[in-house]
Amino acid sequence: MKQSANQLKAGQLGTADVTASTVANIGPGIDFYFAFGVIAVTAGVAAPLTILAAAVAVVFLAFTMAEFSRMEPSAGSFITYVETSLGARAGVLTAVLVAVGFTVAIAGVFTMSGGMVTLALEHYASWQPAWEPLSLALTVGAIWLTARGVRLSTTAVGLAVLVQVAIMVAVCVVVLADRRTGISGVPFSWSHLTGGLAGLSAGFPLALYMFIGWENGPALAEECRDPRRTVPRALYMSVAIGAALFVLFAYSTVAGFHYHVSSIGRSSVPFLSMADGYLGGAAVLAWGAGIVSVLATLVAGVNSQARMLFDGGRSGLLPTSLGRTRPPLDAPVNALVAMAVVGLGIIAVWWAAHIVGADTGSTNPVGLYAECSTMGTIVILFVYVLTTISLPVFMWRHHRGSFSAARHVAMPALGALSLIVPFVELFKPGQPAPYSQFPYLAVAILAAAGAIAWLAVRRNPAAGAGEGSAFSEP
Repeated sequence: MKQSANQLKAGQLGTADVTASTVANIGPGIDFYFAFGVIAVTAGVAAPLTILAAAVAVVFLAFTMAEFSRMEPSAGSFITYVETSLGARAGVLTAVLVAVGFTVAIAGVFTMSGGMVTLALEHYASWQPAWEPLSLALTVGAIWLTARGVRLSTTAVGLAVLVQVAIMVAVCVVVLADRRTGISGVPFSWSHLTGGLAGLSAGFPLALYMFIGWENGPALAEECRDPRRTVPRALYMSVAIGAALFVLFAYSTVAGFHYHVSSIGRSSVPFLSMADGYLGGAAVLAWGAGIVSVLATLVAGVNSQARMLFDGGRSGLLPTSLGRTRPPLDAPVNALVAMAVVGLGIIAVWWAAHIVGADTGSTNPVGLYAECSTMGTIVILFVYVLTTISLPVFMWRHHRGSFSAARHVAMPALGALSLIVPFVELFKPGQPAPYSQFPYLAVAILAAAGAIAWLAVRRNPAAGAGEGSAFSEP
């Protein structure tokens, strides 16, 4: 058994619950709202092709996690699988990268929880209240909801997903109906992709970021019914749903702007500008969908990420205080609170740096959202690479009878290869500050995580012993 006897309550979630939570974590509303404009400017009219390319890459990565989950479901997700494959030091390394990458990324979501409300009020009431207290209040509310138990929070997230998707699809239907005489297959034509492969590659990192959250399901495995079937199914279904929605939204936006990419680029939030133009006063629903989307992403993301930290704590790969639950709901409250405190701390430091002039620019929440998203994504990419490397080792060492070269070598290799493009683009020189500094900071974090892993295992050789064994199923 693990060092901690704490376990999460099993049998609470089915395939629909996990799928809804994962789609919410992907964030079909909030991520598309703030990412697509840049993708369109970079890739041109055929921007939907960039999203399809990112979806293919995510399928390879999801397949890797599905194979792990099919064999040994675990709330530790990436941490468990890398540790059981490559050893305790690799496990600590992954745990630190997960803690840093996902916490930085979720800080951006914390920011936009209040930021989206402020943007909506400014748009409709010409009133711009401070977003910081709103973000604090909504984040605390989300942590309270997740601490009440995964069943309650997942149900709330499922309802939120239905609302936001229904509204956004309705907007697309109105736009496409209005533009029915001008609809064409141009957005799916390679010849209309700006710069060809170069344009596709330049927009690929942002398109891939829009899918971040696809890994939600494996972290909920311990609380699922029949997780060996539930988690893989939810992974594939959520990626398919996310891809279909993103492509529909992208196609509708390009068509709604009459295939004028320059107009899309001039809009701060193209989908909302389109909704304003085609729906008039009813566009308030699209703005409301954005608020619902960010709150759903906040709850779903905190739920899954806290469970990874919780499992890392109870296995000794992270501070043991993270690996404790609180009765009667057996929620990983310590991990939830730690993530909230650190995430809000990142926002406070960023805000203070702007106020004292240590950084340029305003304290616009969209700016921090973009910066946290980019920085967190680079660190998370390292985790993805470690996971793809781990699958063939895991299967050969622990499930040799089920080993398949095609499934357990070729597929994760394709997933790893697909990550070359975002690494190249994100590390490309000449980007504006602070984005030009993020690659070096990410490498420094990787090096620091490696040093922490070496020291942690040296001080505690039993770290990670029994990782993954707290969950058992016949």
